[in-house]
Amino acid sequence: MLQTFVHSILQTQSFYRQIIHRKIREHNIDVTFEMLHIMRRLNIAAKVNQQELANLTYKDKSSLSYLIKNMEKRGLVKREEDPTDKRSKLVLLTKKGEELHDEIRIIIENVYSEIEKNINKEHIQKCIDYMKEFTETIKDN
Repeated sequence: MLQTFVHSILQTQSFYRQIIHRKIREHNIDVTFEMLHIMRRLNIAAKVNQQELANLTYKDKSSLSYLIKNMEKRGLVKREEDPTDKRSKLVLLTKKGEELHDEIRIIIENVYSEIEKNINKEHIQKCIDYMKEFTETIKDN
C-alpha cells in the first residue's frame, strides 16, 4: 500500500510539473521547472549561499552549481562575495530574474486558481496534515 501511496504522490507531482511547464511555454518563457524552483527560493530569501540554497531546494551541490551556472548565462541570477565569509558566494536574482519571476508567479497563481475551483479545501487541508505527518515519519529513516 505504501508503494501505491508514494506512486500517487509522484504522479501528482509529475502532472503538476507538466501543467506549469505547459503554461510557461504558452507564454514563450524558456525556463525549466528546476530553474523556477531556484528563482522562487531566491525571491523569498533574497541572498543565500549555495549550501543554504541546496538545502532549501533539496538539491545536491553539484546539480545546483550546474543550474546556477546555466541561470547566470541567461542573466537570471548572479553570485557575489559573501561579506562575512570570503570563501563563500551568495546567490541572488538579477533584475531580469526578478521580472521573470514576477511574470511566472502570475501564471502559476492562475493555474492554482483554476485547479482550486475543482478541489474540496477540507480534503486538501487533511492531505497537507497527513503529508506533514508522513514526512516526519520517513525523514529519519
